[in-house]
Amino acid sequence: MKTHILVQPYMRSVGEEVKNPGSDPQRYQDLLDNLTTQMKYADDNGYYGFCMTEHHLQVEGIETTTNPILWNMHVANNTKHLKVGQVGMCLPAHNPVTLAEDLAMLDHMTKGRLFVGFVRGNTPRWLNTLAQHLNISTSQSDKSEVDQRNRRLFEENFRIIKKLWTEDTINFQGEFWNIPPKDPIEWHFPPTKMWSREGDTDENHVIQRVGIVPKPYQDPHPPIYAPFSWSMDTCRFWARESGKMVSFVGKNDFIDVTIDEYVKEAETVGRKVARSDVLALGGHLVMGRTEAEAKKHKQTFEHLFNTAYNVPPYKVPMGRLWEGTINQVIDQIGTLKETYGVDEFVCWHHVGYFPQEEELAMLEAFSEVIKAVK
Repeated sequence: MKTHILVQPYMRSVGEEVKNPGSDPQRYQDLLDNLTTQMKYADDNGYYGFCMTEHHLQVEGIETTTNPILWNMHVANNTKHLKVGQVGMCLPAHNPVTLAEDLAMLDHMTKGRLFVGFVRGNTPRWLNTLAQHLNISTSQSDKSEVDQRNRRLFEENFRIIKKLWTEDTINFQGEFWNIPPKDPIEWHFPPTKMWSREGDTDENHVIQRVGIVPKPYQDPHPPIYAPFSWSMDTCRFWARESGKMVSFVGKNDFIDVTIDEYVKEAETVGRKVARSDVLALGGHLVMGRTEAEAKKHKQTFEHLFNTAYNVPPYKVPMGRLWEGTINQVIDQIGTLKETYGVDEFVCWHHVGYFPQEEELAMLEAFSEVIKAVK
């Protein structure tokens, strides 16, 4: 059984009334210290991976996941075994060339402890700001023109990253990016003439193909994980592209539909996929050492969720909870594992919102589940 911790870092705690705590450097230091302590514990107690979503401009102190790649490096440097990754990086907000480089470098610097994840983005405040030069906005998977434009950029960026990871040099001409650009670049650099491969420049010394340094440490690239809610277009895309989906959807009948669709689509491109390899199943971690404590954690989380998640612009349902006592969660995980063959799970875990000792206790409780479920 593999268990990832999807950390949602908070710079405000339960019941706290303070304006823009995300702007406070000391609060960030406290968050950094608490998260480091918790991930060291996770590393020593059977957890498999650490990951974050990507958000920016969160001055309210909620989900302050600025630059998951730097968080990955920090956690990797302070642990020995934990895999590190993102679930995920928002592709429409990034230059695909620099993102491919950054992730490949991180793969080397962690010596293959990296996994990667990509999303389309659901937060207009920062996505629309960062991607304004491409006229990109968030979408609700409603097949509108805004939605389709976002998806086209997402898929184009992924294709570019994959080519950069797997090919020595590339020439890519797309709807949003031209690599190299269409305007000719004359390149009279002697080392290129002496040591580049044939076709990287033409007879007039105009650049035709470019490549990144380095290629990933893992061959052909790090494992790919993809957060998934309900869009079958997304499901089919990752079925074709070998991405393992991460789902917090609590309806078990939806799991069957998703697995069936994924396996069928994978076959269209010659991929034979076991049903057990389609999904990593996630839940919000609200366990307690006693039933009373578990109930309190759940109530606290429900209030937070209805304040910060099930509201505009997100309006998302809560999904699955890892709730109750250790034995109750053992039963829950065991049933899912037996029913679907899934052996990879994700704990959505807040750091900085509950008191530190309670967050550590939740990790400790779930570590007992990891030991019990084989």
